[in-house]
Amino acid sequence: MSISHYTKEILDILDVNLTFEEDCFQKEAINGDICFVFYGQLSYRPQACFHCGEEETACLMKWGFKEVTIQLNDVSEYKTLLKMKKQRFRCKTCGKTSIAETSVADRHCSIARRVKLAIAEKLSQPLSMSMVARLKHVSPATVLRVLHSFKPKQLSPNTSLPEVLCFDEFQSVKRVSGAMSFIMMNGKTRQLLEIVANRQLPHLEAYFARYPREERAKVHYVVSDFYSPYASLVKTLFPNAQLVIDRFHMSQHIGRAFQQQRKQVMNTFHRRQKEYK
Repeated sequence: MSISHYTKEILDILDVNLTFEEDCFQKEAINGDICFVFYGQLSYRPQACFHCGEEETACLMKWGFKEVTIQLNDVSEYKTLLKMKKQRFRCKTCGKTSIAETSVADRHCSIARRVKLAIAEKLSQPLSMSMVARLKHVSPATVLRVLHSFKPKQLSPNTSLPEVLCFDEFQSVKRVSGAMSFIMMNGKTRQLLEIVANRQLPHLEAYFARYPREERAKVHYVVSDFYSPYASLVKTLFPNAQLVIDRFHMSQHIGRAFQQQRKQVMNTFHRRQKEYK
């Protein structure tokens, strides 16, 4: 087998249009890190112009190369980069240029698809986003973008709402737009249904508006705390639902009321009096 074949096996690359020469590997110091750098060349004959769709092969001519750098998964615990010379093409019909595309990475992206899949696999483990970012040599913002890319843009046809919904909020991460995030659970099965980054009313209205009215009408009870936007949300988007304050927040509210009353009574006495103590 050729050097090109062995190199692609090591890097887990399936693109048949990408080739490697015999001296394609170097160990280089980049930004203070020792990296494995592989040099390859991508070239093929496109079937049509990317811009005008012209399918005449004679109208497309090769127009030099453009070198791009793509980050791959680590090899032997070293950060690994692929410096690829991509073939450029020029269409004689429209006069515009285009660049060859590869299955290694998405268009206009410098991170390989395999790296994104590895990030998604790390996110399924009990690891923080910052830890995943350090392990895969990317920024936490990149990890967050990868996480959002795997989230479906639209609801699936089988998505439904239960009869009892439980709403609450929690402090998640500093990068969310709101101070608190929203969490939703099935009140009967106690199954976690969704986490929304922002608990503010406009964000929640936009989220639940994706559900058809028939699904929202199936909800009979919404259990939550005393957060006032939940009452507006239930009144606006859940026509058959009744808002119920859960027992924990009721007892917490009563306990705070007793504490407040106790402090008011204590403050009527001097600190040295027997009644105060």
